[in-house]
Amino acid sequence: MGCFCHASMAPLTAALPKLQANLSAGLAPAAALPGANIAQGLAAWLAERGLPASPWMPEPAWLSVPLPQLRLSLSAVGTISALAQLRAQALSQLGLDLLVPAQARAFARVVATLNARMSVLAKMPGLGAFSPQPWIRLASLNSAVEQVQLALQAGLFAPSPSLLTALTLPGGKPMSVWAAFLAPLRKLAAMIAAAIHLNVNLAETAQLSTSLRALTRVALPPLAAPHLMGSLTAALSAVARLQASLGVDPLQVGLPALTAQIQARLNVMLRAVASTFGLKLAGAKPEALLAAMLGRLPQLPMVPTSLATAPVVTAAMKAHALSSLNWSVPALLPATQIGLPASAFAAQLAASFAIKPVLASPCGSGCDAARVMAAAEQAMTA
Repeated sequence: MGCFCHASMAPLTAALPKLQANLSAGLAPAAALPGANIAQGLAAWLAERGLPASPWMPEPAWLSVPLPQLRLSLSAVGTISALAQLRAQALSQLGLDLLVPAQARAFARVVATLNARMSVLAKMPGLGAFSPQPWIRLASLNSAVEQVQLALQAGLFAPSPSLLTALTLPGGKPMSVWAAFLAPLRKLAAMIAAAIHLNVNLAETAQLSTSLRALTRVALPPLAAPHLMGSLTAALSAVARLQASLGVDPLQVGLPALTAQIQARLNVMLRAVASTFGLKLAGAKPEALLAAMLGRLPQLPMVPTSLATAPVVTAAMKAHALSSLNWSVPALLPATQIGLPASAFAAQLAASFAIKPVLASPCGSGCDAARVMAAAEQAMTA
């Protein structure tokens, strides 16, 4: 049986001083960097429109084929998506199929042993006040700069006539004509992804129901330190994104050096954006500059390139069996509230430190899985 190995926490414990020390460097927050509001404002404008992305190129014939109309609420679709995602994560990261009762119990064992590790970690000095926000904000600003740079390269802020036509008239039709087609597709796309994660044919609604019921019955022990686990996962994820983007180890160079590097990137971006809009940076207030830039942006619709792909549309057109579903699905389930954060934490540890946090026990490293599980079972029956 597998357990969350006590040795897997060693790299994280060793990294914690740097993860925390950098937060007390006395730096201004990322949002206070000169020009940060411009990068974030333009990135928000892009995100609202699904950009940067290549123009959506639908088949005009799609408009003549009515898509199935789901009766499931958005909340129900969200819960179904979360359950399917949990199954996919446990299978890919831990090799455990939660649709198999014995393997679902093995996953509960992983969570119980993870709880033991987090209980020890939570007692370390200073971790009670740990916040991932400085890392998250810096990674978010860096991502905003990258998105704006991609948009500049694609010419999205001042599109050529041909690009403007491609973005606003997909398939030769105004985007407003596609609204009735895209509305049901959003929910159908989520159900299609869930069916893929569950390895279920969209026409087999009984099999889909059986799989989802099995997942809702997965019993997991409550998380020992959910807030700390979520904070550490978020901080490590932000650090990993910064490292992938900047090509340096953030924990080694520290927040001051990272901030300087991102400020340099930001300055290059600001000059390029100002040039695109014919504006001068010298002496201008950031708020006024952003307002002027937003006022010069083209009128672009939401571009559904990543949503309405040909494979998704083809699958949606064949998903008529889903239109009969009218399930009452709880919005909050212990399986997802516990399982998703636990699997995300395990995945982030594996990615950040190149380790395998869940091992077969006993593993020969002073394994304490038997003792931990005995204590957990005793607590559950007390």
